[in-house]
Amino acid sequence: MKTYGFLKNILIIVIFFIIIISCKSNDRVITDTVFCTHNVVLDEKNKIVPWYTPTGKAYDHFLRLRWDFIKTKVPNSPGPDPGSGYPQYYFYCAFRVRNDSVLPDTWMNDIGEKIPNWFESARLYYAYTGDTSVMKIIHDFMDYTLEHGTSSPEYAWPVFPYTTANAGDTLFRGFSNHHALVLNEIQVDHAGEMGLTYFRMYQYTGKKKYLDAALNVADVLAKKVKTGTAAESVWPYRVVMTDGKITAPYGANWTGCYILLENLIRSNLGNVEAYRNASDKTRDFILEHPMKTGYWTDGHSDTDVKSNTYKSNLSASNMTLCLFDYPDLDPDWKTDIPRLIRWTEDNFVFRSAPGEPSTMWGANIVGEQDTFLVKMDYQTARFAAECARWYAVSGDESYREKAYRSLNWVTYCNDSTGLAFESPVSKGISSWWSDCYGECPRMFYQAFAGVPEWAPPQEDHILYSEGILKGVQYAEKQVKYTAAAQNGVEYLRLSFRPFMITINGKEISVSRDLIPDAYLLKKLGKGDYSLTIKHSKPCDVLISGF
Repeated sequence: MKTYGFLKNILIIVIFFIIIISCKSNDRVITDTVFCTHNVVLDEKNKIVPWYTPTGKAYDHFLRLRWDFIKTKVPNSPGPDPGSGYPQYYFYCAFRVRNDSVLPDTWMNDIGEKIPNWFESARLYYAYTGDTSVMKIIHDFMDYTLEHGTSSPEYAWPVFPYTTANAGDTLFRGFSNHHALVLNEIQVDHAGEMGLTYFRMYQYTGKKKYLDAALNVADVLAKKVKTGTAAESVWPYRVVMTDGKITAPYGANWTGCYILLENLIRSNLGNVEAYRNASDKTRDFILEHPMKTGYWTDGHSDTDVKSNTYKSNLSASNMTLCLFDYPDLDPDWKTDIPRLIRWTEDNFVFRSAPGEPSTMWGANIVGEQDTFLVKMDYQTARFAAECARWYAVSGDESYREKAYRSLNWVTYCNDSTGLAFESPVSKGISSWWSDCYGECPRMFYQAFAGVPEWAPPQEDHILYSEGILKGVQYAEKQVKYTAAAQNGVEYLRLSFRPFMITINGKEISVSRDLIPDAYLLKKLGKGDYSLTIKHSKPCDVLISGF
């Protein structure tokens, strides 16, 4: 009888575990619905989860797929020479797929959006993986742009970046072929972002030509700045560089200019007094006008927007993300960030192009601007990054849920080779190089900063830093890097518990609060930890574990 009772108990335990395993397997339901070549996978709440397994590595897999596509699968531009010697993304804004071939979209070239977004994506992927090859790609691309896309010193806006070109042009002189804009016309906001990118490349390489280019941009901005109003911003949104003619007086996408000026001030480089004046005027304009009115205006690179009431998610999203890293920009940032997220929901989630959904399988999906409401992968990734980082500040689980579902949706937006589908619920929309391979993937690192649990388990990664990192090395229970930023913060996920962290050879201590020259440590389970380091000056960081 004892034997029978023992066997009966064993049988009950086995049945119990079978039921548990069965329930767990039912948590992921692979549906018959195919979305962007993948069967949609839902959880027990009928909400979207990544198609890739293991799900703990799904976001990592997405990032690697997109860079692998850039490295190995992009055809060169069509002839004649010299264009045929360069990848399509040098001279074209987007691509279409015909008969399994990647063909250039001949609309235009959005160089002023592409270079900053690709640089950010590259430098964050490099820090995350230690893979220097992506920095070589953007280094070469930036060098070409500097040489072939900078204005004459004789112009009214001298030695300043061009932000657009006609499709296929190997010399960047503006987008004029379709009569939306004219020769030598630029978007000043994107030129400022180019200047910031030049400065960051200087921090990464130490090459003076990048610093000179950044200072040239900052000097022109400082000279041209004015007090902004509801009708005219601190700089015009668009100008013709030859004679200075203003073609659109109001824009709101000025965080790139602000960050450039602030970084030069902190580094004591260039005309600091003039930069401070321009930075203050930028802050005052943003807080007094778009933050109050909701008129976050820009038209990206290819539209003839001339309005002080037009709305674009890019401007508002850039402001939201900027505030997490530059909270001094807005004393009310903890009130304004959730307001800005709601602004995106009201204007670009719940407003949609005809026939397009606002949500899919529990994920908010996001449009771009007033005249182009189609839902896009990179705008959805932006929204997810904002929600993830706000969750980290507020602890409000609803924002974590929003971020999770939207990021999951984004992971479907390429096939298994990394070929992107930018607007998968729309018809006839090309996939833009800037959006799909720069702006979209770079948002995942900000999401990791907010929720480090979403980075791969049992692996070591620098998840995000606002400042430039170089000399990144990963070894067994060790991570080391050099941080270029003043007052920098780095977010990491580790597969080991650190026993010593040093800054410039000096050991720092764990803290309950994020203070300079200290770190926060949090258990993630199964031997993994999230680590946040803050330092007060540029430094070498060494993390050693048990």
